[in-house]
Amino acid sequence: MGMGRHTIFVVFALTLVWCILMEGVSWQNVAVGLFMSMLSLHFVGKFFHFDEIKDVEFSKLIGYPFWLLARIYVDAFLLMKLILSDAKWEIVEEELEVENEALRIILADSITLTPGSVYVERHGNKITLLCIGNRKKKGYPASVDDLRSIERMLIKSQKKPEEDSAKEA
Repeated sequence: MGMGRHTIFVVFALTLVWCILMEGVSWQNVAVGLFMSMLSLHFVGKFFHFDEIKDVEFSKLIGYPFWLLARIYVDAFLLMKLILSDAKWEIVEEELEVENEALRIILADSITLTPGSVYVERHGNKITLLCIGNRKKKGYPASVDDLRSIERMLIKSQKKPEEDSAKEA
């Protein structure tokens, strides 16, 4: 296994997470974190072959967790206001534009984290959600807007087929 930029980034990111979980930054924590990160990457590379994530550029998703966290808090306040007013609920089916299976899974988990909609099931490019909305509005525009904004963020990291063929040439 070569030490490319991606591997170095992952090792440092895992080491950072290790230091956060250990609640302190010392040379011992950093050393153990680096060792555990490299060991983890070795075993993942040896025993797991994730073909479904080869078409995802995870470097383009660096800001996604922070964006999602902000979105969760904003939607929580809007949902509290909605619950105290005249709310309705329904199961809604929407078509997904994101093509990568790994990104579809991240989308399903993310939409459940954002208040106002819950992932029920997914078949192919169709996702079923349990949505809450305002009785005064037709449909569930807030839930659909959340779905589409999450989808736009994830589509940015989806490699296009011509990118793969250009790298192989």
